[in-house]
Amino acid sequence: MATSRTSKKVSDARVSGALAAAPKQGATAQKVRARRFAARNHHDNVAHALVRTSSAFKRLTTQRMKEEFDITGIQAEILMLLASEPAMLGNDLAAVVGVNASTVSHALDVMEKYGLLTRRRCTEDRRVVRIALTDQARRMARRTIEITRHILDALTTGIGKSDLQALQLGLKQMADNCQTHARSPLRNRDVRLPRKP
Repeated sequence: MATSRTSKKVSDARVSGALAAAPKQGATAQKVRARRFAARNHHDNVAHALVRTSSAFKRLTTQRMKEEFDITGIQAEILMLLASEPAMLGNDLAAVVGVNASTVSHALDVMEKYGLLTRRRCTEDRRVVRIALTDQARRMARRTIEITRHILDALTTGIGKSDLQALQLGLKQMADNCQTHARSPLRNRDVRLPRKP
């Protein structure tokens, strides 16, 4: 036990001596590395906050939609999207909602079954299916938008007007950046796994 403590003291002394003897250039390099780490950590915190906020918003929306209309969060999103952009197709909905096409197709099947929408194949192009909300669904969409605004008001309680405007501008810029990177031919290069030999 004594030997272990002695070894630790010697090791600590060596580390302290090495740090004290390090040239100023090394100290500067350490500061640069610390700043880079802090910047990376800041970006990680921003990403974490975005994911947490998005998850909380979707969870609350889903809960309220289930209580009021007995529909899922995805179905509520589809209602709002089709109410604001009636010309959207199934693939467009999947891309905006952030799920795969089969999930949207299933949600549309259920909504059609309950009389919330109609689907018709385009006469010019049979591959294209036109989606239209029924009158009942439009009324639900208006109420869904109201509920979403109430939830958003609750989530932004305590945030000043100028901070909210800055947040909105920042989120818009991030969304635009996502679109730019999605169109870039170099996308996902930094996250691709090396191929097995």
